[in-house]
Formats: sequence, structure tokens, C-alpha cells
Amino acid sequence: MKRIIAFILLLLMVAAVWYFSLRFSISALGTVDGAEFNPHIFSVMGILFSALALFSIIFLLILLTLDTRSNQINLAKIHLSNQKHLEVLALTSLIQECDTTLYRYDRWEEAGIKGDYMNARASVRDKMNAYRENLERKYTEIQAMDS
Repeated sequence: MKRIIAFILLLLMVAAVWYFSLRFSISALGTVDGAEFNPHIFSVMGILFSALALFSIIFLLILLTLDTRSNQINLAKIHLSNQKHLEVLALTSLIQECDTTLYRYDRWEEAGIKGDYMNARASVRDKMNAYRENLERKYTEIQAMDS
């Protein structure tokens, strides 16, 4: 909003300078036939408008620099958000894989297939608990970032 106000003020300043330079040039003519015409008025007006154009370009460069910085900050936030999302997605996939493995072990045990599933189940459950703790940690980090 401040940038728009500054730009409107710049436009008003340019319009005011144009108006007063036009009035000055008309008053410099003095008479209708132009006998008292000052030939330096056009060089003064040219210098004035060149200075205003330079000021406008500098102002535009400052605005572009500020926009670029804000875009870089937003891009960094989006990158961090995407990275957190991918970590959460990977942890969720690992937890689902552990659930599938535990379900498979339960089915094999019910079917009577011989094997030592107790140690395997304990190992998978330990991994799944570690993944869940890590996932909860990521969720708290995301909530901390949002607030």
C-alpha cells in the first residue's frame, strides 16, 4: 500500500511540474506574437523532465528490488514447507509399511506357517514407534512455524 501511495505521489509531482512548466512557458511568451520569448525555457523544461524521469527509474528499481526480496523470502518459505511435507509423507509411508508388515506376520501366524515372528514383530514395532515419534516431532515443528 505504501508503494502505491508513493507512486501516486510521484505521478502527482510529475503532473504538477508539467502544469507549472507549461504555465511558465506561456507566461514567458508574454505577447501573442512571441517577441519576448525566452529560448532557454525548453532546455530548462528538458532538464526538469530528465531529472523526473531519472527519479522515476530509480524509484522503479527500488520497488523491483523490494519485490524481488519479498519473492525470495516467499520462495524460501515455500521450499521449507515442501520439504516438511515430503518428510511427513515419507514417515507416513514408512508407518504404513510397518503396519502392512505386522499384518502379514499376523496372517502367517494364523495360517500356521512356522517362523520366529515375535522378534520380527518387536523389531518392526520399535521402528514404527520411532517413525511415529519422528512424525509427531515434525507436526509440532510445522505447527510452530505456522504460529
